[in-house]
Amino acid sequence: MKYGNAALRGKFVLGPMAAYTDIAFRLLCRRAGAAMCFTEFANAEAIVRSGAARRQTALATITRGGKNTDALLQTCSEEMPVGIQIFGATPEAMGNAASSISARVETGELYASCIDMNFGCPAGSVIRAGAGSALLKSPQKMRAIAEACVKHSGIPVTAKIRAGWKSDSALELALMLQDAGVSGITVHWRTATEGRKRQAGWEMLREVKEALSIPVIGNGGASTPEKAVQFLKETGCDAVMIASAALGNPHIFSQADDLLAHGKCRKTPWEEKRASFAQYAALAQKYGVATPKRFRAHAIEWVSGFNGVKEARKRLNSAKTIREIEGIVSGFEPSNAQSGLA
Repeated sequence: MKYGNAALRGKFVLGPMAAYTDIAFRLLCRRAGAAMCFTEFANAEAIVRSGAARRQTALATITRGGKNTDALLQTCSEEMPVGIQIFGATPEAMGNAASSISARVETGELYASCIDMNFGCPAGSVIRAGAGSALLKSPQKMRAIAEACVKHSGIPVTAKIRAGWKSDSALELALMLQDAGVSGITVHWRTATEGRKRQAGWEMLREVKEALSIPVIGNGGASTPEKAVQFLKETGCDAVMIASAALGNPHIFSQADDLLAHGKCRKTPWEEKRASFAQYAALAQKYGVATPKRFRAHAIEWVSGFNGVKEARKRLNSAKTIREIEGIVSGFEPSNAQSGLA
């Protein structure tokens, strides 16, 4: 299918995750089979401020919430197709952010196949700011934001939503966004207020897919290659978004591809997982996103699922430097290493 302005060569895409989906991890997942990736979401107001600073001082050091906005937006040609995700509470801020990003894409400073509007984040700080899933309660404001982004962007605009705020309204919201001009949509089948309490129900996305003429990506619960393929088949969505299940296991995308194509997939032994962490480390250093905090978070995900993880996690939480963290992962020898992880 085509999502944004790029054709996808697979059915499984990496979802955006704050503090995890930096450029290094996205590249690793693309190399491991992800058909597309999305950046961590960036604050629309911070994007506009960063753009103003660039025009005035030619520097890009504006931070908001302790994060460097330009680092969140950092993309490269190798990871294409990639969607740059933004969030905000007003049509003005979101429209201006879309304009700023698309202008930088046009000059080759950034790479993106679409600008993705986040209408699904349930984090308290985002909701209190009137952004993310808070906008599910205000469909007309959501529509105004979508129309502003479409109007001011030079590249396709897509959206990520949840099934609704407290009750299912995904079909109505998706049709409204399609009418507003978005060229693709990702739908998480759980509402904003229920979190993961809802254990079943992704079949409702079939109705959304059948009603829309734009591509639909399904999201939520694709925790294994088997579940990702089941999700795809039972909903009829154009693609399935895999998020937390990819942490520590970027191979999940090729596993899901193999399962879909051949009915089986191989497990990933620890040696391959250890090698993939070394690849992440090298990419993080290359692109300037390596910090002890981020390395630690990824390292804990990498060793999860193996015997000895409790002691390894304790050591990782005490590690102060990137070198220490790399050493702990490279020296980790679980007794169940050969069984691997699906």
